[in-house]
Amino acid sequence: MTTTALPTTITENELTSLLARLSSKPSVDSLLVLARDTGAIIRSTGPLSRSTNTTSQEYAAAVYKYVQASEELAGTLEGIDGGVMGGVVVEKERREPGTEEETVRDDVRLLRFRTRRRELVVVPDARFILVVFIDTPAAP
Repeated sequence: MTTTALPTTITENELTSLLARLSSKPSVDSLLVLARDTGAIIRSTGPLSRSTNTTSQEYAAAVYKYVQASEELAGTLEGIDGGVMGGVVVEKERREPGTEEETVRDDVRLLRFRTRRRELVVVPDARFILVVFIDTPAAP
């Protein structure tokens, strides 16, 4: 089982670069970057960033609940099938005799939600939750 140490911060340059690359895609409508631990909005772009603060907060809260529920489901499946699926598992890893370090294994990598009007691609990372709002073409 592979584990990685939980990063504590995201740099401003890293975040700006990521948002610029994604915003340049023609089908991307808006982006939200949420704090991994609280679901608070770190950054937003596109029409959603120009909407009322309440609208952005409602989207953020709904997506945060979606991520939490998905991780709970993944953890439940891991308990049922012995780890074939996965979930967020905090483990103690021994580095040296007498020392322990917490590590996180985060098996939920991508969540996709599509309706007739929109598609959301959600990428839970150890540091943040990226939400991409994608324009979907109108059905014929």
